[in-house]
Amino acid sequence: MRKILFCVLGCLVAVCAHAAQIANLDYVHKLIQQKWDISIPIKADNPMLAANMKYLLTAVDVANEILNGEKTTDYGNGEFATLHAADTVATIQAVETLVKKKVEYEFSITVDLYPKTNSNLIGPEFITEFNFNISASGEFTVDWGDGTVETIVKNNTTETNYSHNYVKADVYTIGLSGQATAYSADTTTIKFHSSSVNTVYHKDANAEKIVSIDGSLGAIFGTLPDGSQPRFSGTFYNAYNMTGSIPENLFAGISGAPSSYMFYSTFYNCSGLTGAIPDGLFAGISGAPAMSMFRETFCYCRKLTSIPENLFGNISGTAKSYMFDSTFSDCTSLTGPSARINGQYLYEIWPNAPSSYDYGPYYGCTGLSDYSTMPAVWRSLND
Repeated sequence: MRKILFCVLGCLVAVCAHAAQIANLDYVHKLIQQKWDISIPIKADNPMLAANMKYLLTAVDVANEILNGEKTTDYGNGEFATLHAADTVATIQAVETLVKKKVEYEFSITVDLYPKTNSNLIGPEFITEFNFNISASGEFTVDWGDGTVETIVKNNTTETNYSHNYVKADVYTIGLSGQATAYSADTTTIKFHSSSVNTVYHKDANAEKIVSIDGSLGAIFGTLPDGSQPRFSGTFYNAYNMTGSIPENLFAGISGAPSSYMFYSTFYNCSGLTGAIPDGLFAGISGAPAMSMFRETFCYCRKLTSIPENLFGNISGTAKSYMFDSTFSDCTSLTGPSARINGQYLYEIWPNAPSSYDYGPYYGCTGLSDYSTMPAVWRSLND
């Protein structure tokens, strides 16, 4: 991205060196106002004075600050901010290419690409790559957080890995936008963890890098008009360095009957997550249960504190295998009542549902107010 920027700025200087018509200050400001509908005060008594490259690039910086509510560029202090005259062609190019309003991404993920030392290696190794997999068709935009923006046009639902290498270990916020048009019926729609063993770091080294998440995945990977559902199975699996709370609108855009394995292990071992599970996290879900739909969803999330009423939307009907297997297993900080739908506890609606479970949905959740009165199979190891 830095190389591309240098090419753009270099072209502006080259244009100035060969163009005949010099732009004055009034021309620079009127062009910005016409293009972006913002007014920048002219920093001179005479608006007919010729504009130089430093003035033009400083005006670009001010325009970006007004558009974005904060300073986002510093072209006016860069090496191309010279006293060479700026012509009309260079001014048009600068206003078109360098003045930019930041895109508001539907979902963002902050990662820490920290240095890490391994005894099998000589010296420190820097984890300067981040990647994720998408199993959906559609058009998506990824802002990798270092100035690189990538457009993904995906015409199939084959699981595909997208990765980016950074020049230094640092904290980056990655933005994601777009709209899915079809999903794979067999694989996770989007996941941020490794699927195979890494010989240098353990198999989920990629998940270790996640610091926090914000926004809505459902806005990008929502329920399609034909009822097709995304699958968030293991999306944040083993992201134990992820802190803060779960965004309340994370799955906004999801509605209707769940699919099998829809939220299987979504937050498995995200042990840094804190606070109450948000109201309405799965509020759009309704209809008949599906196999393993909420299996291990919050397993080992030991800092989550409470379960809201109607967390699981309005599902009803015959129980399916493993549908709540280990859903809250080892969520040892949970207090208050266990999950209810329209005032009824899950174990009142489906008293025998855990018959094929490995662990009860509330295994180890002894702080729940109804823990001692719920059926044993809802809180015990299934022998």
